[in-house]
Amino acid sequence: MSQQFWFTKEEIKKRQESGRGTGRKQGYKPWIYIQEISSKGTSYRVLSHRTGRVVHLLSKLEFLTFSLFDWDESICDIREQYPIDIETTLEVAEKAGIKHPKKGNKYHVFTTDILLDYDNIQSKQKAIQVKYIKDLMDKNTIQKLEIERRSFLAKDIEWQLMTELDIPHTQQVNIEWILGGKDLEISDEIHERVFDLWDEIEHLPNIKLTKACSDFDKRHGLMPGESLKVARNSFSYRILAFDIKKPYTTLQCKDIQCISRQINTGGLYAVG
Repeated sequence: MSQQFWFTKEEIKKRQESGRGTGRKQGYKPWIYIQEISSKGTSYRVLSHRTGRVVHLLSKLEFLTFSLFDWDESICDIREQYPIDIETTLEVAEKAGIKHPKKGNKYHVFTTDILLDYDNIQSKQKAIQVKYIKDLMDKNTIQKLEIERRSFLAKDIEWQLMTELDIPHTQQVNIEWILGGKDLEISDEIHERVFDLWDEIEHLPNIKLTKACSDFDKRHGLMPGESLKVARNSFSYRILAFDIKKPYTTLQCKDIQCISRQINTGGLYAVG
């Protein structure tokens, strides 16, 4: 997902000097933070399993796509809202005969939704742009995608367009299930309950998660389903996590990992 951000060249320089769009892994600062935009849908800040950094995702489809790559062991870094140098996109647009988005003396800075770094000898990179199919009916969108594609080609970086049809069914179902248990904010009480639950299930490797949560409810006098909702909430905030390629209905406790025991989750939330 991309929104139009307009900057003068001086403003672009200042933003770059502040560190936006630079850094690696935990030190990376995205070009766009979700609090800076008005999203049409739901935006997410979640903790990355791959980098240990809070990432800024501007749509549900970005969240789905990010979740696919965050568990890929061949990937060593994921950077979201990654900017392309303005001089590159201006040159590419001119050569392609495509009008570069501009308002007065302000330019649109192109960003790709996800930039992947693979852990291999070739130091392979791949840029991922995420779009809903309905958005591909717009001529201006197609032209901007072509500028982006050619800009990464000029940098010898593979570029891929992904739509909702590229997200495997199991992952979609898993994430729908996870988000169904998500609260807008996670209180200290719920956070404490997550770790009370974790302290039990980590010692029950071969028990199904649903049964472990049901047993936890009974032992602690909770309403049926309460602990499973807590688990789903913790998955949505990436406090606990599992391989998103595994159907949630088959999860055993040994499939669960604890990503962060910190009470401060970095202000993780979803906004609608």
